[in-house]
Amino acid sequence: MNAGDVTLEQVADLAASVASVTDRLDPDAIPDGEVRAVIESLAAIKRRVDGAVTIMARRAADVSGEGPKGTKAAAAYLARTTGTSTSAARKQLATSTKLASQTGTTAAVRTGRLSDDQAAAIAEVAAVDPSAQDDLIERAGVESLDDLRRTCRDRHAAADPDRDSRRRRHHARRSCRTWTETDGEWRAVLSGPADMGARFDAALRADHDRIFKDAHAGGRREPDAAYHFDALIDVLERGAATRPAGDVDRTGTGETHGSATSDGGPVATTPRRAGRQTQVVVNVSLSALTRGTVDPDETCRIEGVGEVSLAAARALIPDAHLAYVIRDGVDIRSVVHLGRQATAHQRTAMLARGYECEVPHCRSTHLLEIDHVRDWAFSGRTVLDELAWLCRDHHARKSAGTHHLDGPPGRRRWVTDVGHEISRDPPRPDPPRPDPPRPVEQLAAL
Repeated sequence: MNAGDVTLEQVADLAASVASVTDRLDPDAIPDGEVRAVIESLAAIKRRVDGAVTIMARRAADVSGEGPKGTKAAAAYLARTTGTSTSAARKQLATSTKLASQTGTTAAVRTGRLSDDQAAAIAEVAAVDPSAQDDLIERAGVESLDDLRRTCRDRHAAADPDRDSRRRRHHARRSCRTWTETDGEWRAVLSGPADMGARFDAALRADHDRIFKDAHAGGRREPDAAYHFDALIDVLERGAATRPAGDVDRTGTGETHGSATSDGGPVATTPRRAGRQTQVVVNVSLSALTRGTVDPDETCRIEGVGEVSLAAARALIPDAHLAYVIRDGVDIRSVVHLGRQATAHQRTAMLARGYECEVPHCRSTHLLEIDHVRDWAFSGRTVLDELAWLCRDHHARKSAGTHHLDGPPGRRRWVTDVGHEISRDPPRPDPPRPDPPRPVEQLAAL
């Protein structure tokens, strides 16, 4: 049977067949030895059915009217029918529309190789670079969803070189939506340009760390997302109480200084804690800053966010809590010193490499510690490629001697003391290696 030969009666028969099983399914009646097989089979069915709904979703617009109103009505219909939010339905509708011209990705969705989230990420890239489909589908089978999204983000940026236009689109779509659920719980969703998101994240980090440490010192354990929420409330309340609209820290000192109100009076301010986590790390080619444009082989990215426009990078230059890694051809990897602690340049280069635990698949991004992959007591030197960010848990295991981190940045392996591999970084091209930073105060004139 070819695609397109399915009739309404066949779909109805499938629904009835599935219903006959699910209506009688009793989890406690499944033998222990068959539980995993049943769950895996049901999950495979779910992926295929979810994929079929996504493939069909674009037709909802065809029967809901023409133009934007038709799209809005289609999203509302999908949200009601699938029991999801309107925003999730709009995302599904957009993915379905892209899949109409992407035979490779559609086939992977149809056979259940891709989940809805994986399909959405790949379809977005394939819309600007159709040749990326096969590689991304293969990666979806071995990478986590977070890793796949990062890969897709980089491939999309490479295929869409007009970063200024992309930022304008994201800025035009910026939004902050809040609502209250039926049980009274308040919720919010924010979206906007990547450089603004990086500033948002950086603003929360110092408060997040303080709240996390206070909670653990008091014996309280909560999800990390709860600490981020508390940090956001603290930042908003402090800002509302101490800052006028538009006042920002541009001193580079880690404090917000007083500024004048409209009538010339001073404004009380509250110091902000500085620290490596509160920085927005921008990795940009010096030649691009000087010239005013970014060539395909040059870099202009915010670490943890991805490629950004040069205009966005320039706008961040005066901002405090900002670390710039200006690539000018000097290789910091050649710097070796005999002290145990990383130098300031090495720390900034590590931030540019990515501030997250380097144990594969951990991705923790708070309270990280710098570790010598090869113990300093044996090597007696501190070299950039032999330094790694580790979260407290993994650092403690490594220090206890039960686990080890092997391999260079981007090719890490987490192994036990007897050499059993637990996890490894997915295969990737050699990662870019940052050059040393230049003083931020010299950049404003560029």
